[in-house]
Parts: sequence; C-alpha cells; structure tokens
Amino acid sequence: MQYGGGGYGQRQPGAPKARVVMAEARKSYVNKWQTDLMGAPCANPGFCLYAACCNVCVAYSHRKEIMFNDLTNYTCCNGDTCISGRCGEKSCPEFCLCVEAFCCFPSAVATNRFMIQDEMRVENTPCDNFLIGFMLCLNQLACIFRVAAMISQSDDIEKAADILDCMADVTYCSVCACMQTQHQEQLKMRNPNARPPTQGVMQPPAPQVIHLPPGAQPAGAMHFQQQHYQQQQPPAPTYGYSQPPAPQYG
Repeated sequence: MQYGGGGYGQRQPGAPKARVVMAEARKSYVNKWQTDLMGAPCANPGFCLYAACCNVCVAYSHRKEIMFNDLTNYTCCNGDTCISGRCGEKSCPEFCLCVEAFCCFPSAVATNRFMIQDEMRVENTPCDNFLIGFMLCLNQLACIFRVAAMISQSDDIEKAADILDCMADVTYCSVCACMQTQHQEQLKMRNPNARPPTQGVMQPPAPQVIHLPPGAQPAGAMHFQQQHYQQQQPPAPTYGYSQPPAPQYG
C-alpha cells in the first residue's frame, strides 16, 4: 500500500505501472465509506455548503489532516505528476500545498480520496463510481462541443456548448462538494491513536499466505486439492481505523 496512492518522493520511471498496481489493489478493499456521495449533503449539510463555497480551503485542510499535520514528506499531487518533487516542496511544503489546492484542485481532491481509501481500505460504491464517471463524461462532452463550435462557427452548436458548460460546471461543483463532505465524515472515523507511516513510501497490499498443516482445513471452506491452504487478503493497516483481526487457522 502507498500512503496516498502515489507514494512520497519524486516521480519514478515505473510510476505509471505502480498506479495500475494500486488501482488493482483497491479492488480488494472491503470497508465502506461512512456515507456515500448521495447521502453526504444530508450527513453534514453545513460542511457541504462550506465545501461548495471554499472548496480550495477544504482540499488544503484535508491533505494536512490526512498527513497528520506533518508535511515533511509532502510532494505535489503526491507524486502523480511529472513535476512532483521538483517544485521546492521540501523547502516550503505549506506554500506548495496551497498552490496545488488552488491550481490543481481536481488532482488535489482525487489525491486526498486515494489517500483515505488506501489508509482505511475503503472502496467506492457503484453509485459513487457512477456519479464520478458522469461528472467526468459531462465535462469531456462539454469540451468536445466547445471545440466543435469553434471549428464550425455554428450558432446552434455554440448554444449547445454553453448549455453543456453550465451543466458540467454545476455537476462538477456539486459532486466535489459532496465528495469532500464524504472525506470529512470518513476522517471522523480515524483511530485517534493513529500515527503516520514510519516509511516514506509504502507498497501496495501484498497477498497474505497462510499455511495449514497437512489435512487441516478451515471451517466452511471449499474443497482444496493442495495440502496447504493459501488465502489472499490485504494486511491490516498500522494506521487509520482499526479493522477486524485476520482469521487464524491451523
């Protein structure tokens, strides 16, 4: 697991492959968000309004909270861009985080989300994925119509592009506000005794292999052809909120 979906430090040549590994690793997460995107405004309406009006401030404060108010290992967008680690983050992390939240707001929110998911082993609901996907598709569609209007010089396409731009902006602002409210509610569930990881970069969850003596078999398990039972599951994190202990066999 990486602390934040991209790890600390400068971007490495194998970073794109690492992001693919992390995306696959997140599919094994089993914990649920404290509230889904649809229920976030009702769960904390005051904060949702604040997130809609001061979205940059919320993204900034969430990153600091996620990193336990210690920006020693901070890098721009958590190492997921070509300029990460090259913007003077080590000498002035507070200022660089402000610039990231203001100039790269979508990436800042996405990075915060990945960091929470990786720490607390949280998976998105199908509704969350649909809303996020719809927001992205609507923005892309608005961009396509805007380009088509510039090329064709058609008034009808220009009007359609204006309507799509308005719809995309409203959807984007509302979904981001709900998303940051969802992050806020999830951070309340963090273990108060949690501490930041001791290493700068952490690896994706590795499969945990449990060996059983010959002939032993866990209760309720399927038939096995081998003498050793192997089970794959993400290891419990050393920070974030506590999880049920792993089953013991043998």
